[in-house]
Amino acid sequence: MTSAVTTLYPCPSEFGQIQKLIFWRRGNYKSVASALQATTWTSLLTATGNTKALVAGFVIGKVTAGEAREAGGGNETKDGIPVIIGQQPSVFEGQLIQRDQDEIRLLKAIQCETLDVIFVNENGQFGYLDTLYNGSTTGFFGIPIGGLQINDLEFGDFDGKDQNKIKFWMPANWSNNFEISAATTFGLTLINS
Repeated sequence: MTSAVTTLYPCPSEFGQIQKLIFWRRGNYKSVASALQATTWTSLLTATGNTKALVAGFVIGKVTAGEAREAGGGNETKDGIPVIIGQQPSVFEGQLIQRDQDEIRLLKAIQCETLDVIFVNENGQFGYLDTLYNGSTTGFFGIPIGGLQINDLEFGDFDGKDQNKIKFWMPANWSNNFEISAATTFGLTLINS
């Protein structure tokens, strides 16, 4: 067993509100230092092909952690206590509010891609992975996602706002290597080229 708590009063870690999503194809990564430079993102957003990054407009949503996968219980296991055999995937569910449907159409076109996501919070900080799952490479990686779904337009009627719902799943234990970058002045101003 490895020591988990090594500081009496560690700084709290809080990502906060997800306000933007950045997608790129699986396999892309940067150094942490380069990911904190606006010129890197200018290059990624203007790129074509496999290195291109795509920003979804402002989003309202949250990540819900996957529940435990259980087997047994009752007379099937000792003392009726189920055996934990793993964890369900986590899910992000959100809404793209009052977005032009030309933008939505282009986002729908990436639903079949093998993608990673990078979260951007209200402080312009990036939520990313600092290590691949195999632990062999460190850097600035997106979080693997699957099942990306962007719904058709929902009208807000008199009292609401028009929206397109967005949803995707992240594998169990996706947050084991989750990191929060330093705040940037450009994270929330990124737009597609």
